[in-house]
Amino acid sequence: MDSPSPSPMKPNHHAGRAIALGVLVICFIIAGWILFNRQYIVDQLMVWQYQPTREVESIATRAKLSDHGQFYFYASQPQVDEADVFNQQCRKQEEHSAILGCYSARRIYIYNVSNDKLEGIKEVTAAHEMLHAAWDRLSPQEKKHLEPLLEKVYSRVATTELRDRMAYYERTQPGEKYNELHSIIGTEVSGVGSDLEQYYAQYFTDRQQVTSMHQRYESVFTQLKLEADSLVTQLTSLAAEIDQQTVAYNAAVTQLNADISSFNDRATQTGGFSSQAAFNAERSRLLTASGDLEAQRAAINDMITRYNQLRTELEAINAQSAALTQSIDSTLAPAPSI
Repeated sequence: MDSPSPSPMKPNHHAGRAIALGVLVICFIIAGWILFNRQYIVDQLMVWQYQPTREVESIATRAKLSDHGQFYFYASQPQVDEADVFNQQCRKQEEHSAILGCYSARRIYIYNVSNDKLEGIKEVTAAHEMLHAAWDRLSPQEKKHLEPLLEKVYSRVATTELRDRMAYYERTQPGEKYNELHSIIGTEVSGVGSDLEQYYAQYFTDRQQVTSMHQRYESVFTQLKLEADSLVTQLTSLAAEIDQQTVAYNAAVTQLNADISSFNDRATQTGGFSSQAAFNAERSRLLTASGDLEAQRAAINDMITRYNQLRTELEAINAQSAALTQSIDSTLAPAPSI
């Protein structure tokens, strides 16, 4: 008796459909993840292919950027440039505004300020621009959460200079107030409150290092301004005193000349003086007045000498300020030699 033949296997269509559906779901999940994280993927690719120079690496280290901050910094492919290259990427918007760096087309450009008195300025600029890159990647909800925190700090620390600076940004970059405050407060203000401090901690291992560097090089400008303002006050006061004393001196000289002329006329006339004693007394008075005027003239000359000394000091300070300004303004850099 023949044994029964096995029944042929039938394809499991249900299992095949389940596998296909599972693969499709996985593909959708992957596609959704890629879509949701597309900027991170682009940033990661930029970081992988970017080779920082030793100077850029040093700037990132001295600016105390965390791994997260350094990631955004390197994703922006930062470069430190001399004036001719830098000016092609970062355009000056107004006559009296120096540009130290910019974040443009998701790239960071830093002007190579080489003035030793402004040590730390490139690090602070780098951190400032890195925070622009970070802001660029925040969600609308995250920005909305940060705006009142930034506004609170701004209201507390705003000086005339900072308000003027923010007015400049409003003219040249309308609508970017909180973007700029996010970078300015993060790199220039030491006390920002626990919420913002915790927020900025994701970008820095020691944010106070950056704010300290800013304070140090900013104090160079501040000190020169204080010295210049003090000298201008002294010069203004001294000039007014010189003018006043000169007017009084000239009036006294005119009067003395008239008195001497009268004395000489009377001395040649019979009976011009009632006695020799009267003659001697008048002559003594005129000599004393002449001596007093000579002392007054010497005092005025001393004030003029002091005025010129102060003016020379002011010119020297103005020259220092001009040199500092030139060193941070790429449009004022010396022309390249041939």
